[in-house]
Amino acid sequence: MNGTAATTEPVPAALGRTFPTLMGTSLSGRVVTLPDDAEGDLSLIVLVFLESAWPMTESWSGPFAGAFTENPRVTTYLVSVVGDGLIGRSLAERIHEGLRGSVPLAKHNLVLTVPGDFERCRRAYGIDDPSLAYIYLVDEDGIIRWMERGTTTPEGLRGLLDTAQTMLEPLLE
Repeated sequence: MNGTAATTEPVPAALGRTFPTLMGTSLSGRVVTLPDDAEGDLSLIVLVFLESAWPMTESWSGPFAGAFTENPRVTTYLVSVVGDGLIGRSLAERIHEGLRGSVPLAKHNLVLTVPGDFERCRRAYGIDDPSLAYIYLVDEDGIIRWMERGTTTPEGLRGLLDTAQTMLEPLLE
């Protein structure tokens, strides 16, 4: 794939399951464990394995964060899984350096790199194509309520925003 693949096909394998524990280091150097440390009532977690998938993250996270900018109960995490060897550490440092200048300081705790075993992570998060971004909407209990992969489509974005809004409505009453 060339990093621009789109899909409207859901990835149902993990829907309704607890998001597997993911421990990463944020741009600010803070260790964050998801979903335990997730702030708010719902979180969008965008997971990538290859640097070429980073443009896909913005296609989802930008519109999502824009729709909920004023809502402190909604958080967006961008997560890059890198290998745990010397190359992985080097790649993590390169990702951190590249993103520090482009990500506002207030969002540095929300951009994570995770060193790890690619195959274990692929199995844990239902990743069948590591060239795509994987997007998970997780509730306050860490349950995956919506999933997608690839670059956003109008239908996919509408589904994400509608699901998030529906999840927030009962919390407003």
